[in-house]
Amino acid sequence: MHLHPSDSRLPTGSIHFPNGNEAAWARISVETESQDVLRALGLKPPRALILLLGGTEGLEPGLTARLRQLFGRGIACAAMDAGAVILDGGTQAGVVDLMGQGVADRGHGAALVGVVPERLVTWPGGPSPSGPQPLVPLEPHHSHFVLVESQDWGGETPTLYKLAETLAAGAPVVAVLANGGELSKQELLRAVRRGWPVVVLKNSGRLADALSSHVRQSSGPLEDPALAEIVADGDLHFFPLEGSPRELKRLLTHQLREDSILRLAWQRFALHDDNAKRQQRVFRLIQRWTVLFGFLGTLAVLLKTSLHSTGRFANGSLPDGVFRVLIVALAAAVTGLVAAASYFKSGTRWILLRAHTEALKREIYRYRCRLGNTAHPRTGRLSHERRLANRMRVISQQLFRMEPGVSALGRYRGRLPPPDAVDPRDDGFSALSPFHYIRYRLEHQLGYYRDRLNTQARRARRLQWTVIAVSALGTVLAAVGLELWVALTSALVTTLIAWINSQNAENLLTKYNQAITDLEDTRVWWSALSLEEQSSRRHFELLVSRTELVLQSELTGWVQEMKELMARLDARHEKSGRKAEPRVQH
Repeated sequence: MHLHPSDSRLPTGSIHFPNGNEAAWARISVETESQDVLRALGLKPPRALILLLGGTEGLEPGLTARLRQLFGRGIACAAMDAGAVILDGGTQAGVVDLMGQGVADRGHGAALVGVVPERLVTWPGGPSPSGPQPLVPLEPHHSHFVLVESQDWGGETPTLYKLAETLAAGAPVVAVLANGGELSKQELLRAVRRGWPVVVLKNSGRLADALSSHVRQSSGPLEDPALAEIVADGDLHFFPLEGSPRELKRLLTHQLREDSILRLAWQRFALHDDNAKRQQRVFRLIQRWTVLFGFLGTLAVLLKTSLHSTGRFANGSLPDGVFRVLIVALAAAVTGLVAAASYFKSGTRWILLRAHTEALKREIYRYRCRLGNTAHPRTGRLSHERRLANRMRVISQQLFRMEPGVSALGRYRGRLPPPDAVDPRDDGFSALSPFHYIRYRLEHQLGYYRDRLNTQARRARRLQWTVIAVSALGTVLAAVGLELWVALTSALVTTLIAWINSQNAENLLTKYNQAITDLEDTRVWWSALSLEEQSSRRHFELLVSRTELVLQSELTGWVQEMKELMARLDARHEKSGRKAEPRVQH
């Protein structure tokens, strides 16, 4: 075992096994950040992740040859094709030993990372295996090891799942269970709670057989709460031990494919969301320049009139001609911007894209809650996928039917889901329990509405005080005999009021307040339920329905208000276009 320095300041090094394999290692504590571990080992987030769970003992001799075929030609090949990292327990025992051999048989084509309690394992050049407590050797075909400072089997499990979440980083994940005992059951429960699909190898012994037997016989409720939760909530896929390795590879590849329905839904959401923001920027830019050029045109006319009245220059002089050109240019700019707003319809497209983006987001969260009627408990995932696919199709058809022009969408090249679309603690892909739904959806939206409420309120106050100040300035100018410049302050007040109206601030504040109140009421209602009621699927469905209805109602009201605002702006632009030819005094 050789030690070498690391940029992450974690003890790292390499292990040289007698078979010629060299594996990198990092020694960490349970508090170490996963990102530091990956940097220390030189691991980058892969395209997919396979999590191997199962027994390190209790394998019947007759199973070993068959499992080795499935692990080598099935799991290892699937990992290579999908660009996946395999994460497991790292010791030379049971299914982990078979996984190492399977990866080695395929030419070490996939990274194999083992997470182990440091004080219970040994390696070439490491602790003596024959001490007071027998140590288990590390599996010699792994590419990386994470040595967790623990002296208990299971002490490394939290680190295993922290690494799994960081490695996945939104990429598809699948867990594979073969055999397994009590520790494997607790590890499997963690995978189920994260919503990761699980492939169970039937007839491989112990835990895998218990799950298969209960699902097949449907023999009533289970007394073991962990097993009951796995059966009730797990996305379990059973594969027969006598099945073809090629079929196992196909099953795993299907689970790890990058075109999974949830990833496609986030891709479409990101595409519409990015284009909605782009259309919003164009719309606001046109509005701002229209207001600015209109104000500058008024200022130029007043300056020209003032200079004529004071005899500074006569009609036909060079300064007079410059002002004429400037006034005509500003009027032409306003006319051009009005025409651009009418032609490109960026405001209308922004509203439609935003509405359909939020509709997609609602369906994504419903899917992640795994709610709704399904044909069969074991085919529930397929049914949920079809429902989400159907909803995506309907939403897109509505969008392009209402505004064909939005079909020319720019590409989105960022991460999935977009960072500002989800709670920072949410990966966007894991299944949601009631607790996580409240944290990642309800409370996240509450925070959004509160931030928007404060921002809009401050902006509205600033604009109102500006209107008051400009109005007061107009009064002062009139009092000192500068009546001509009072017209400028009047034009500025009119412009500011028009801008305030275009922001629709008063209605937005009302709707944000109503949405905040309704969401808080929903959270209070949920908190008042008993623990038994909160564990009810019916109450979970009601929580999701009430929350999504509040969000949908707020969005529907916003869309209606914005459509009416667009109509008023179009009417004002049309009127401005008819009056764009300036009347210049001579």
